[in-house]
Amino acid sequence: MDESNILFIKKRGKTKKSEERLEVDDKHVTIQSRTGGSVVVNFKGSEGKINDIATFFHGVNEVEPIVLNIAGAGEVDHYFRGISNITLNETDGLYNFSVTLQFRSTVV
Repeated sequence: MDESNILFIKKRGKTKKSEERLEVDDKHVTIQSRTGGSVVVNFKGSEGKINDIATFFHGVNEVEPIVLNIAGAGEVDHYFRGISNITLNETDGLYNFSVTLQFRSTVV
């Protein structure tokens, strides 16, 4: 993993083979923390890049586990909460897409 990339992992089973991974350069991503442990991940890029990202998240069920690893800092578990529509920014000609995740807390 590149040190400036953000890695998303769909964990659909107990083995590494059942995982699906998406690695995105951080220049295409901004992350906004919300109250209550939710996070909005905003993507911005070419139509092809945004379509690739959206394809990864389409078909994910609400509260399905998604792991987020920012710049190799370590994996943090989240639940998938939803996606936005893809929109075109007329000003810069780039496409936007957002994903909402909920931090998965572990009570010990």
